[in-house]
Amino acid sequence: MYSIEPRTEIWTVCFSKAANKHWVQRFLHKDFQHCYAFKKSPGGQFFLIVDPIRSYTVVDMVPANEEEFKLLTENVTFLTVVATIDLTKDRGHFCRFNCVEMIKALIGLKSFWTFTPKQLYRKLKNG
Repeated sequence: MYSIEPRTEIWTVCFSKAANKHWVQRFLHKDFQHCYAFKKSPGGQFFLIVDPIRSYTVVDMVPANEEEFKLLTENVTFLTVVATIDLTKDRGHFCRFNCVEMIKALIGLKSFWTFTPKQLYRKLKNG
């Protein structure tokens, strides 16, 4: 079904304030409390959005046009990353499942000491 050959995917990772209140937010940077990601579908007609919120993960598709892109990136800091997907490697370590861990798994990033959205942003920005 899937080729085990490594491949690359282009994802846009978005960082924002959290939509809901939670006690952990007092320890997070005010503009980096949540993260989610999206990419264009094959053919480029849609955006595939993966948004791991606290109680469940939203996976959605919206038309890929300029207005939708503005809505997806409104009031957020975003980075476009080239993810290397290697199906022969494990995710790696034990972790607390949160939005950061979901995005790390989505883009194939193995970074044990990256826990918060701000740390993830720095890790992606600095390579």
